[in-house]
Amino acid sequence: RLDARARNAQLDAETNQLRAAMFSSVTHDLRTPLASIKAGVTSLLDTAVQHDPAQERELLTTILEETDRLNRLVGNLLDLARIRAGALTPTRQQSAMDEIVEIVLARMRSRLAGHVVTADLPASLPDVWVDPVQLDQVLTNLLENAGRHAPEGSEIQVSVLWMHGAVQVRVADEGPGIPLDERDRVFEAFYRGSSIPETPGSGLGLAIAKAVVVAHGGRIWVEEAPGGGCVVTFEIHGGDPQA
Repeated sequence: RLDARARNAQLDAETNQLRAAMFSSVTHDLRTPLASIKAGVTSLLDTAVQHDPAQERELLTTILEETDRLNRLVGNLLDLARIRAGALTPTRQQSAMDEIVEIVLARMRSRLAGHVVTADLPASLPDVWVDPVQLDQVLTNLLENAGRHAPEGSEIQVSVLWMHGAVQVRVADEGPGIPLDERDRVFEAFYRGSSIPETPGSGLGLAIAKAVVVAHGGRIWVEEAPGGGCVVTFEIHGGDPQA
């Protein structure tokens, strides 16, 4: 009985510690873009400071980028709430995976401008029955994760394969990689790897990516890239689930 009480007390302590870490992470990630937005607006409104057009554009660009960052964080938090409520249901339709990849890469061009981004998209990929909006989000989260951790000027590669009736999408980077004993835990909400503790980010992107892939009946995993770095792969069977 004493052992059971001790285990329960330890579990309660670990749960409270996790909640505190989650609250601290979200608070920090909300305050950082808000501080940048406020600083930019305050500077623009200060009549004692004369800004030339280039300075004004730089401040406005910062405000726009930080607003986008804040919007993504709030979106991730809302998605996490939907996942935990069991409300994540894909709306499947016949989709071209190569088109989804091209749309995401075009939209993220400015965010990944410091990296060399390449795509390997076979010309004869069959269509897949997926929710294109949700798959867009999965790929966006994987690319954001790669861009956040890979060094400036390094390569990020996206490749799509068709194997045994399933589509595989791989995102490879040349970052620090993920230790073997952490490759499952990185898909937990708010988990931050030991090799990248100071890198900004909410710790939600991979958790949401996994939830979407699993909701499609697929799987997602992490491997070491040849020569170092990280490869995140997800696989989804491409047939019509109603057929």
